[in-house]
Amino acid sequence: MNLTLATQNQFNSVLCDFWQNEKGEIFMTRDQIGQALEYSDPRTAIAKLHERHAKRIDPFSTVTKLTTVDGRQREAVIYNAKGIYEICRWSKQPKADAFYDWVYDLLENLRNGELLVLKSQSVDTELEIKRMRAEAMLNNSRTRQAKLILDMQKNKILSPVAVELLQVNVLEVLSDQTIDYRPEVKKTYTASDIGSELGISPQKVGSIANKHNLKTDEYGYFALDKSPYSNKQVESFRYYEKGRQKIQEIVQGKLVN
Repeated sequence: MNLTLATQNQFNSVLCDFWQNEKGEIFMTRDQIGQALEYSDPRTAIAKLHERHAKRIDPFSTVTKLTTVDGRQREAVIYNAKGIYEICRWSKQPKADAFYDWVYDLLENLRNGELLVLKSQSVDTELEIKRMRAEAMLNNSRTRQAKLILDMQKNKILSPVAVELLQVNVLEVLSDQTIDYRPEVKKTYTASDIGSELGISPQKVGSIANKHNLKTDEYGYFALDKSPYSNKQVESFRYYEKGRQKIQEIVQGKLVN
């Protein structure tokens, strides 16, 4: 099947590509339908939905090869208009109905000539389309990253300072700019810092702090750090100088069990 890019339109934060074959039929990829419906794992979610309703959806889908932004060919599952509508029909995502209506109106505008189909673009035009698509993908990624950071605020353990830092991080992610402002924070030490100084492991530092009830606002605050073992954010306690000195006293007083 020979597909060409018919048009691109924005649905919320997703720049949707509509592809056209030799017969004038319009298609969308599985991945972009999933993105528009705001699944956390778009491709997998639509694949599972398709599998559950294969009898209805199979006739309206096929596998083809598409050219990616970097010029490479990749295999993709695509759906014609009926396939898109069937997915919206069975999807339980909050925006399924809105996406159905948006696609329907867009395709009607294409049929009526109210929306022009892209034809034989120049090299410059094709490059501009690819640039727009790459920029939209980057913006989508930033939005998802910002949402993840904001979701971390729901963690009731984090201190007000840590929450304010998260909010600054969100602004930096969305604007792609460094923000000079940071809430005023006392000098702090990690468990690794204190452990290295005292010749004990970070885990032992944490154990001492837990045993002697030192993980309070008086001795430090909870923050989020990148896990050394994955890309996930994990809770950690940052110790003020008072917390550091308290642990030193406990260790030097040989109160560690």
